[in-house]
Amino acid sequence: MRLADWLHPPGRLLVVFLCLMVVLGGALGWLGWQWLKQDRALEGQRLQERLEQTADQIAAALQLSLADLESYQSFVPSPGTKEPPDGVIVFQATKSSARAFPPASLLFYPLITDVGEPPATTFAAGESLEFQGNDSVRAAEVFRSLARSPDPGVRAGALLRLGRNLRKIGRSQDALQAYDELAKLGQTSVHGLPAELMARESRGTVLEAIGNREELRKEASLMHAALWSGRWSLLQPAWEYYRDEARRWLGTVLLTEREQNALALSTAAESLFRQWVAEPESKGRRIQKFEDRPVLISWSGTTDRLVAVLAGPSYLESTWTETLQGRRARGAVLDADGQVMLGSINKSGPQAVRTAAATRLPGTLQIARADTGADEEGAAGRRRLLFAGFAVLALTLVAGSYFIMRSINRERAVARLKSEFVSAVSHEFRTPLTSLRQLSEMLAKGRVPTEDLKQKSYDILSHESERLQRLVESLLDFGRLEARAYRYSFDDIDPVALVRDLVAEFQEKAAVKGFRIEMKLDGEYALIRADRDALSLALRNLLDNAVKYSPDCRTVWVEMAREESRLVIRVRDQGMGIPASEQKDIFKEFVRGTGSRAAHIQGTGIGLAMARQIVEAHGGEIRLASEPGKGSTFSILLPMEEKA
Repeated sequence: MRLADWLHPPGRLLVVFLCLMVVLGGALGWLGWQWLKQDRALEGQRLQERLEQTADQIAAALQLSLADLESYQSFVPSPGTKEPPDGVIVFQATKSSARAFPPASLLFYPLITDVGEPPATTFAAGESLEFQGNDSVRAAEVFRSLARSPDPGVRAGALLRLGRNLRKIGRSQDALQAYDELAKLGQTSVHGLPAELMARESRGTVLEAIGNREELRKEASLMHAALWSGRWSLLQPAWEYYRDEARRWLGTVLLTEREQNALALSTAAESLFRQWVAEPESKGRRIQKFEDRPVLISWSGTTDRLVAVLAGPSYLESTWTETLQGRRARGAVLDADGQVMLGSINKSGPQAVRTAAATRLPGTLQIARADTGADEEGAAGRRRLLFAGFAVLALTLVAGSYFIMRSINRERAVARLKSEFVSAVSHEFRTPLTSLRQLSEMLAKGRVPTEDLKQKSYDILSHESERLQRLVESLLDFGRLEARAYRYSFDDIDPVALVRDLVAEFQEKAAVKGFRIEMKLDGEYALIRADRDALSLALRNLLDNAVKYSPDCRTVWVEMAREESRLVIRVRDQGMGIPASEQKDIFKEFVRGTGSRAAHIQGTGIGLAMARQIVEAHGGEIRLASEPGKGSTFSILLPMEEKA
C-alpha cells in the first residue's frame, strides 16, 4: 500500500492508532523493566540482611560450643566426672611430666616420666663377657640366669640382652622366644622404652635377617597397630623412628581417619608444649593445621603448669556441621593468614564476614548462602509472576492492536469490495438499460425502416430484458441468502434428471456463444433431498462461470459420480484457472479473481458465494481444484438417501 493511502481516512486513523500503541507498549516495557530492577535490588538487600543474621547466629552458637569446650580446662579425672567428648583431649603438663585425657589419646608426648630402671651394674658381668671377652655363649648364660629374676625391670633388661647374644651365636629361634618373653612385660621400661616395643622391633630385625617375610609382616602389623593405638608413652623422635621401621617392613600403609586425627592432635600437643616452655605465662585460643588437619587449641599456662583443651578434626567437623544444620548457610573459618581451617569458601554471591576480634572466635568467620539456587528460584518465581503479569498486559495490548487493525483492514477491504461490486453491478445494469433505451426510442420515433429490423429490435429488447431480469433476480436471491431469509423447499429429487434438464436449458444459451456442454451421467444414483430451484441456481452459476472464464476452450464438462455415501457433481472447464493463493477467498462475496479483472471480464463476484451458501444449506460442501492456464473443476458433494 502506498504511503499516501495510509494518510487518508480511514488509513490516517490506523496510523494514529499504531503510533499510540507503540507509545503505550514502550511505556509499559519501561515500567516493567524499572519494576524488575527495583525488585532485584530489594531481593538482594533482603538476602544480605538474612545472611548477616545467620552469621550472627552461627557466631553465637560457636561461642557457646567454645565455652563448653574450655570448661574442660579444669577437668580432674574422677568417678562420675563428665568425660571430654570424642575427638577432644585435655592436655596437662609440668616441667617434668605430661599427661592426656582420655588415656592413650596421644601417640607421643613432649616428655615422659622416668620410671626408674635397674642399675647398669646389674648386667655388668654379662656385658663384660659379651663385649670385652667376645664370648656370647657365656654371656647368654649369665643373662638367662638374670631373666629368672622376680624384678620385672631386671628380667626385661636380661631378656633383651639374652636375645641379642643368641642372635650373635646364630640361635635365631631361641632369640625369637626370648623376645616373646620380653613382649609379655608390656610397659616395663628398657632403655627408656616399653619392653613390648623393644621386643617387637627386635623380633622384626631377626625375622628380616632370616628372610621370614610372612612372620615379619605379622610382627610389623602388630608394632604398627600398637604405635597408632597410643598405649606406649614415647617421645616424638622415638615414635617416628619405630613408625618408619614398621612402614619399611609393611610397605605402603593407608592410615585411617582416626589415625590421621590422632597424629594431628599429638603434633599439636608437642607444638603447644614447646610454646609454653618458651612463654610460660600465656593463654589463648587458636585454630591451626597440623599434618594438614585443623586442630583447635585453647590453653592457659603459668610458670609451673600448662592446661589445654585440644579439639581434633572430627570434633570440629561435627560441631561445624551441627552449627550450620537448618540454617541454609555454608562458609568457612579462616586463620590469621586467610587459610581455610573449617568448611569451604563460596566466593560467588553475597557474603557475611565476622572477624576474630569481633567474635572472640579462634578465626575469621565467612558465611554465604548454601542454597543460592532456592533463593534465586524464589526471587525468580516472583519475577516470573511479575513478568507474566506484564506479558499478559503486553499480549493484551498486542492482541487488541492486532484485532483492531485487522478489523480496520477488513472494513477497508469490505468497503473496497463493495465499491467494486457497485461499480460492476452499475456496469451490468448500464449495458442492457442503454440498449433498451436506444431501441425503444428508435421504435417510438419510427426510425426503424423495415419489418425485419423491427423484429430484430424486438428480439434484442426481449433478450436485454431477460438479462436485466436475471441480474435483478440474482441480486434479490443473494440478498435473501445473505439475510438468511431464503426459504428452501426440500423434496426428493432425481439428481440425474435435475442435471440433465438444467444442462439442456443452459445449452441453448451457451450455443449462441459457441460453447458445448458435455455430460457424463452414467449409472444409477439414489435420490437426494434438495430444493430444485436453489440447487439449479448453484449449478447454473458454476456453468455460467465456466463459460465466462473459458475464452479459448469452448467445451464445458459436467460429470456425476458417487463418493462413499455422497453424490458428486463436477463442472470442469479448461479456462483461465485460479491461482492457489486466491482459491480460499474465491467463495467469499464480492471477491473476483485477479485474472478476471485483468481480462476485463464482467461479473459481480456473488455467484460462487451464492453457490457455497446453497450447497452448505443442503448439508454438502463445494470444492475447487484449479491451476492457472489449465482450468478449474468445481465439485458439489451432496448427501444421498439410501435406497430401501
